[in-house]
Amino acid sequence: MYTKTSLICLGLICSLSAKASDLPSSIKTGMPYSEAKSSLIAVGWKPVVNSKITNSSLYAQEIFEKGSTEVVDCISMEIDACSFRYIKNKRILEIRTITRDLKVDKINLINKK
Repeated sequence: MYTKTSLICLGLICSLSAKASDLPSSIKTGMPYSEAKSSLIAVGWKPVVNSKITNSSLYAQEIFEKGSTEVVDCISMEIDACSFRYIKNKRILEIRTITRDLKVDKINLINKK
């Protein structure tokens, strides 16, 4: 017999799996951000335009001006890390890249509040 707690945990695990399954399996660490972006758009993720880009770093503003309007911000130090956001079905996805070549480092689903 399942306890109430184990059923709640099982429900949370299932809901996380459903969210993760919505991500293209072709997105891998180290791949170019441009390829990841194309994969996300192909399955219905929409770039979130950063309307406050002037509050972001100069490096992020440069990326924004080159057409990646979904850039949130960048840290231009040794790793040159940037964050980009997408939305689908009221869920927010964030991709973090590293290096000036914008290689994918991490993908996270963020709960929208």
